[in-house]
Amino acid sequence: MKMNGRKTGKARVAPKLKRQTLTQGVEERLRSEIIEGLHEPGAMLSEPVLSAEMGVSRSPVREALLILERDGMVEFDDRGRTRVCSMTAADFEDLYLLRLSVEPLVAVHAAAQATEADFAALEANIAVMEKSKSVAEISQLDIEFHTFIVETSGRPRLIAAWRSLRPSLELWLAALHRKHEHITGRVREITIESHRELIDTLRAGNREAIRTLMQTHIEGWYQWLPEMDDLV
Repeated sequence: MKMNGRKTGKARVAPKLKRQTLTQGVEERLRSEIIEGLHEPGAMLSEPVLSAEMGVSRSPVREALLILERDGMVEFDDRGRTRVCSMTAADFEDLYLLRLSVEPLVAVHAAAQATEADFAALEANIAVMEKSKSVAEISQLDIEFHTFIVETSGRPRLIAAWRSLRPSLELWLAALHRKHEHITGRVREITIESHRELIDTLRAGNREAIRTLMQTHIEGWYQWLPEMDDLV
């Protein structure tokens, strides 16, 4: 940023803002690469290698890895080395149970609060998914669809619970989608069909039907559990 040689308050703040942006950029890139499977579960993440690849110093890489550790995507060993978190069937089952306890309830509240603009946003999500070109994009849109429903509920504690789950859900859902795309080749079609049904049921507003359908939707996710042996 050109400051014309003047030492202003803004000039002193600028380096800090730039540093925050750099760390965020590294974190977003690493998060995306992990979710897309470019770094396998259990793979080492070397700070010197990553900093060289990204053309940054080691400091923003370290800060980005600390953020990802907080979100449960990487872990540090007792020597300070970083690995991508391994995935286990037990982890998957925990996430399933947490989703099952949060989403059916939150969907009922979302339906009661939703406006036509909210339903239009959900439809727009599906429209983008119809044109998606990668499984990773489908997975991201899937998570965004469910996040929008949760946030539409207006229930702060339920929203906070979902946000705490989201990083792990992103990791797992992407892995499951890659596996199912390899098996069926229909991940996009299956996801769109189920999301359209959810929108229709939310619009109708029947509390029991909403709760039941969201529960069924999540239980369908759980049916993929036997295939996780190939992902750990």
